[in-house]
Amino acid sequence: MGQRKTTPENRERILRVAAQLIREKGIEHTTLAHIAEAANISKGTLYYYYATKGDLIFDIADRHMNNMTSRVFRRLESSGSGQSPRTVFRLVLDTVMHSRSRGHTHVYLLQEALTQNPSLKARFVEEYHRWRGIIEEGLTRIYGDQREYTVMAQVLLTTLDGLVLQRLVGSDTVPIDDIAAFFEQAGALYQGLPRDESDSLS
Repeated sequence: MGQRKTTPENRERILRVAAQLIREKGIEHTTLAHIAEAANISKGTLYYYYATKGDLIFDIADRHMNNMTSRVFRRLESSGSGQSPRTVFRLVLDTVMHSRSRGHTHVYLLQEALTQNPSLKARFVEEYHRWRGIIEEGLTRIYGDQREYTVMAQVLLTTLDGLVLQRLVGSDTVPIDDIAAFFEQAGALYQGLPRDESDSLS
């Protein structure tokens, strides 16, 4: 029997259908069988692309994160250069905070990774490293390349995760403007530190 070939079209259809079912049913109530039926493919074909629901959901989340990143960069570029750091931070916070589907997916994947899926956990490590790099690139765009922004990027990424969780559990309204102002002030403070002191934070 010849080896099956995956195609971008099939993978895209699977991801699109799965994302739609998750929005309608929720992650916990969406099975691979449901996805195969809705995509009009056999379960065997679906398993050839995705052996577990965790792998499938991860690709959905990864694509969603890439889309959000692209959307942020497009909005920044369309708004022109010279924007204040506070405006940039607010844009990033607002984009992530209002992506409710990303939040639910992210929490599901974290639970899956921490409890029963070591390979998914390893993918999270890789993706967090990549996301941190994207944030570092954004900080360099704001402040220039005179400094390294590893720690600041880590703090911002951790803040974003925490804010999404607070929003999901129904916490009080998150003061995005105040948080953006805080990061603007933190960035200015970091820029003002002597090189040897700021290097110890990167």
